[in-house]
Amino acid sequence: MEIFDEFGADALRLYLITSPVVRGKPLKFKKEGVRDILKDVFLPWYNALRLLIQSCDQLKVNKKVNFIYDEKRLYSSMSSNSNVMDTWIVSYTQTLLDFVRKEMEAYRLYTVVPRLVKYIDMLTNWYVKLNKKRFKCETTLEDSLVSLNVLCYVLLTKAKLMAPFTPFLAEYMYQILRKLMPQPSSSLSPE
Repeated sequence: MEIFDEFGADALRLYLITSPVVRGKPLKFKKEGVRDILKDVFLPWYNALRLLIQSCDQLKVNKKVNFIYDEKRLYSSMSSNSNVMDTWIVSYTQTLLDFVRKEMEAYRLYTVVPRLVKYIDMLTNWYVKLNKKRFKCETTLEDSLVSLNVLCYVLLTKAKLMAPFTPFLAEYMYQILRKLMPQPSSSLSPE
């Protein structure tokens, strides 16, 4: 219970899934390994979400634009978008989706989770770092909206992919991201 209280169930679960135990090999449990999952996986992932939310708030204050995730805009901009980083991260995400589907069908958790962890590293250390100016609307408004749509898409996809492995954190992040999605309109209107 001490590990749960200090690091959370998701961190312990991910540590165990990435350990040799999954392949039936012995494990020398280290509390530091669970802490490293928190530090190297969860915090960067959460910080990417925080950046998205802060950028959306900044866009609303500075440009008076309320950001709403638009999947159609995402894909239409991908065909005409000249930003190679957007194209790369969306392509990388689609490749990861295909990989996870195939590996999960064969129930090879030991191949899936390391790729998901690597993806967080690629997202935070490459895409996010190289596009901070775009997120903060220091380029054009359209460019900022495209970059925020891409980041939102990536984080939504990541939350869905991580849900089987880190259900509590993935659900928490998904619920935050849902607030950026268009709300369904009610078909019942008062007459």
